[in-house]
Amino acid sequence: MTNSRQPKLLDLVAVTKCPAGEPVEVGDVGTVVELLPPDGVEVEFLDRDGGTRCVATLTVNDVLVLNWVKTKVSGVIVVDKGH
Repeated sequence: MTNSRQPKLLDLVAVTKCPAGEPVEVGDVGTVVELLPPDGVEVEFLDRDGGTRCVATLTVNDVLVLNWVKTKVSGVIVVDKGH
């Protein structure tokens, strides 16, 4: 699977690859808090109480940008139902 959209500041992303030394797992969801040229992102991950669990430095190839609005993805329409 290729990431068709580059992460932007405050995008929600899911981890697709775990780089060595970072305290995250595949499937973890966090918020992009910093863009690091040329292809890095800092992502904040929260605990169940809303506190920061960790901030990890990842590449754009390590994450998948999650959709919040109607977006065409690989021939499929994804619709935000307001949940």
